Amino acid sequence: MGELSRKPKQTIKGERVVFKGKQNYSFSPEDVFPMLCPVREYEYLPPWECDIVYLDSGLAELGGVFTTYPHGERDQKDVWVISRHDTNQAIEFVRVNGLRSMIYRIELEGTQTGGTVASWEQTITGLTEEGNKHVKTLKQSDFTAMLAHMEELLQHYLNTILILPPPIRYFKG
Repeated sequence: MGELSRKPKQTIKGERVVFKGKQNYSFSPEDVFPMLCPVREYEYLPPWECDIVYLDSGLAELGGVFTTYPHGERDQKDVWVISRHDTNQAIEFVRVNGLRSMIYRIELEGTQTGGTVASWEQTITGLTEEGNKHVKTLKQSDFTAMLAHMEELLQHYLNTILILPPPIRYFKG
């Protein structure tokens, strides 16, 4: 095989961070998994807003597409694609805007007591110099706080089917 006459160029080296965390629920993966859906999140995440682009079933599914505006900002529209959907086991979202890309991996494991451990991994990569600056400001502690708050909201919802008021601060991803 001959040498390639064309080669990819790298105009920017993206900064990357990876955050990991766990959530613990007293409900089974069969109860938790359906709530990891852009439509169902309206039921327990008070600030959640999205625009559905494509969900054939109306709920989370492989290849589903939706958009959000981070933290109410209208200048950076995020496009989300559901890149993995293993019912009651795992879901993965790829989220991209002009500054950065994100991959959310969420894997669920049932416990001996009938609960669920949700293992999260978030990989964020800068796509521009401005995006790289943003990525450098992100902290594991903020991601951990976001997961704890989401865990509290979903656990409370599953317990009582009520929505708690929004927190003071959200993770800026």
